[in-house]
Amino acid sequence: MLKWFSIRGIFAEIKRIRWSKPKVLAQDSGTVLIFTVAFALFFLLCTTFNAWFIADILGV
Repeated sequence: MLKWFSIRGIFAEIKRIRWSKPKVLAQDSGTVLIFTVAFALFFLLCTTFNAWFIADILGV
C-alpha cells in the first residue's frame, strides 16, 4: 500500500507544504486579477468587433 495513502501520511505531506508569504500571495493575486480583467476586456472587444463586422457584411 502507498505510504502517503493514510491519515498519518496525509498529515505528513501537509506539514511539508511551503506556504507563500502574505505579501507575495497578495502580489500574485493582484497579477492574476489584472490579467483576468485584461483578457476579459480583450475578448469583449473581439466579440463586439466581430458582431459589428458580421452585421455590416449581412446588412442587418
